[in-house]
Amino acid sequence: MRPGYLALPSGQVHLRQAGAGSPVLLLHDAPGCAGGWDPELIETIAGRRWVIAPDLIGFGGTTVDDGAAGDLDAQADMLAAALTLLGVRRTPVAAEGAGAAVAARLAARHPGLVHGFLVLHVPYGGAERPPAPSAPDGSGGHLLRLYDEVRDSFVFSPWWRPSARNRRSRGLPSAEVLHALFLETADHGDAHRRLASSAAEAWPGVAGLSGMAVAGDDWAADILALPEGDVVAEPAKSESGERDYVEVSTGVVHVRRFGAQSSGRRPVLMLHANPGSGSGLEPLARALGETRTVLVWDTPGHGRSTPLPGTAADAPTLAGTYVPLLVELLDAQGIETCDVYGTHTGAAMAVELAVAAPDRVGALVLDGVPLFDDQPELVASVMENYFVDLTPDTHGSHLRRAWGASADMALWWPWFNHTPEGVRDVDAYRPEFLHRVVLDMLRSAPHYHRYYRAAWQWPCTERLPLVKRPVLVGSTLTDPLAPMTPVALRLLRDATEATFAPLGAPGSPEANAVLLARYLDGIA
Repeated sequence: MRPGYLALPSGQVHLRQAGAGSPVLLLHDAPGCAGGWDPELIETIAGRRWVIAPDLIGFGGTTVDDGAAGDLDAQADMLAAALTLLGVRRTPVAAEGAGAAVAARLAARHPGLVHGFLVLHVPYGGAERPPAPSAPDGSGGHLLRLYDEVRDSFVFSPWWRPSARNRRSRGLPSAEVLHALFLETADHGDAHRRLASSAAEAWPGVAGLSGMAVAGDDWAADILALPEGDVVAEPAKSESGERDYVEVSTGVVHVRRFGAQSSGRRPVLMLHANPGSGSGLEPLARALGETRTVLVWDTPGHGRSTPLPGTAADAPTLAGTYVPLLVELLDAQGIETCDVYGTHTGAAMAVELAVAAPDRVGALVLDGVPLFDDQPELVASVMENYFVDLTPDTHGSHLRRAWGASADMALWWPWFNHTPEGVRDVDAYRPEFLHRVVLDMLRSAPHYHRYYRAAWQWPCTERLPLVKRPVLVGSTLTDPLAPMTPVALRLLRDATEATFAPLGAPGSPEANAVLLARYLDGIA
C-alpha cells in the first residue's frame, strides 16, 4: 500500500492507500495500524476498490494528540476530516475490533458519509478493562509485556482475558507483522489501551446499529459486497505538514520539515546517527527551525524509509549508495544549496555529500566524527561482535537483545567489550531515553547493520582532507568519539572546534540550536 500523510489543523493523519475507483475505508483494531492488514486481503480488494486505511489517533504515524485516542468522537471527526480532504463523499466502512466502535461513532456523527458498515470482528464487551500501562523500566520488561499484548490480540478477544472461552479461531501473522504492529503501538504509550477500553464500554449501546453487518469467514468477499461509495470531482488539496514521503530511485524516503522557507537563510539538512532515525533529531531540528528551514531524513532502511533493495548481505557504501539518494532528495525538495549537520554515521555521510557535491553544500556541522580507519584491530573486532541479530520472532526475544545492547552502549566501549578496559565512566541511560533509542533501533531491524558497517569501514582519514567547505566539528563531552575530534581538526582545511550539549539533556536542543545558528549565520 502507498503510505502518505494528510495535514489537519489537529495534526497529520498517516494512512495507506491501494487500488482505485469506489472507496472503502478500513479501520484497524487496538493494538493495530494501517500497515497490519493482510496483504492478500488488500490485494483482492484493491483489484476492484480504492482502499483507504488510516492510522487512528494514538497509532502508527498519525501525529494528532495521543490524548484523544480513547475519545470516539475525536476519532470519528478526524476520519471525517481526512476523508473530506481525499474527496470522499460517501464510503462503506469495514472495521475490526475497536475500530468497529470508531466506525459506529463515525456513522452516528457523520451519517451522510458512511454508506454501509461491516464489522470484521465484534469489539470486546464486558465489565473488565485493559490492564494499566507499565512505565519504562531498566530491564525493558515493559516492551516484552507490550509485545505479548500485541500477540495476544490475535489469540484472544479481548486480549487481556486469555481464557478458552475467549479464544479466537485465527492463526498468528508472521513475526515481521507482529514486530511492525508492536512498533506502531509502542510509539504511543497506552493509547491502545484507552481506545480498547472506550470501545468495550461503548459497544453494547451500538450493537445492532441500522445498516451494520457482521462479516463471515471470507472478509474479502464481504467487503467487496458492500455498496459503492462516491467521490467529488476535485478533492481539496492537503497542505504539507512536518512529515512527508519523498520518492527516490530505491523507494520512498521519510522526511521531517521544520521552519519557514522565507527566512532568507540556507536550509539545513540533518543526518542521524546509527542505530536510529530522524526522530532522535526532532528536538534539535524544531529548535533550529525557529531561524531557518530544517529537513531531517530517515536513512533508507531506518525509521519509515523503505530499505535498500537487495539482501541484508549486500554491502552499501556511504559515498556510492547513500549520497546519490541525498542528492535525489535535495533535487526533489528544490534545494540548490544547504548546510549539513551530521552526527556519528550522519557526520560521515555529511562529509561524503560535501566531497561528491560541493556546490550543494554551504557549511558542515559534524557532531562526533567516526574516525576508525587508523584502528584496524578495533574495526575487525567490531565487524565480528558489534551487530546484534535483530531478526523478529513471534516471542519477541529480539527485543531483549536490542535492549541489552543499547543499554551496554552507555556502560562499555564498544558495548560488547565487557572488560575493565572497556568501562565507560558515565551514567547509565535513563529508562525513558533508552526506550526511545531501542524503538529507533528496532525500526531498522533486521538490516540495521548495513548502514552501520558502512560507517565503521569509512576511510575517514582519506576523506576529510577532501572537504572544501567550512566545518564546525566537535562532540559532547561524554561521547566515545570525542578523542577523535583533534585528529579531525588536523585533517580538515577550514575547521572550528565546538562542544555540543548531549542530546536528551534538558535544554540541550535549544543550546545546540543557538550554537549552530551562530556558526552557520557567519558563513557567507
